[in-house]
Amino acid sequence: MKRLLPPIACLLLAACSATPPQPLRLHQLSAQTTPANGAQTLPYNLGIGPLTWPPYLDHRPLVRRENAGSLRLAENDRWVEPLDVNFLRVLRENLARSLTPQRLQAHPWALNDVPAVSVPLEILQFDSDIHGETVLRARWRVIVGKRSGPERNSEYRVSTGSGNAPAVVAAQSEALARLATDIAAALPSRLPE
Repeated sequence: MKRLLPPIACLLLAACSATPPQPLRLHQLSAQTTPANGAQTLPYNLGIGPLTWPPYLDHRPLVRRENAGSLRLAENDRWVEPLDVNFLRVLRENLARSLTPQRLQAHPWALNDVPAVSVPLEILQFDSDIHGETVLRARWRVIVGKRSGPERNSEYRVSTGSGNAPAVVAAQSEALARLATDIAAALPSRLPE
């Protein structure tokens, strides 16, 4: 038995060294790079949030949809920060490129500093499938003072091209930019009297 241990140990070491570990790749959403065609000036404070997020996106690895009911985590491709934090920051950056409110706030805000207009969002889906498509589904509304506007359901589908992780992240960033464009278009140009 003692004579078998060294050869077995050598075989195990050789097997471990034959498959080198894959490098960990970190990703984050990014704001659109094309400048807006002149920012719309808003004479009020604008608040974004609260943001409601599906728990399945609370993982650091990127989530890929295999079919309607199956998801897969890409263990070597991870978000550099919590995705909901990155999502909200990039949404605000995209809005700031097309809007100039008195102030652009992210939820939570102080009770004595409630924005005149706010946009709460519920994200229903934000992932990419193995067939090369990113989907962002969101439910949101514009609230002016204490008056709530109609609920809006938005869906954005963006091709991921090659389907590798950088292409997926770029497609998710594009879908988020489209959501920001629709939110900006739905905001009132002034407060009602």
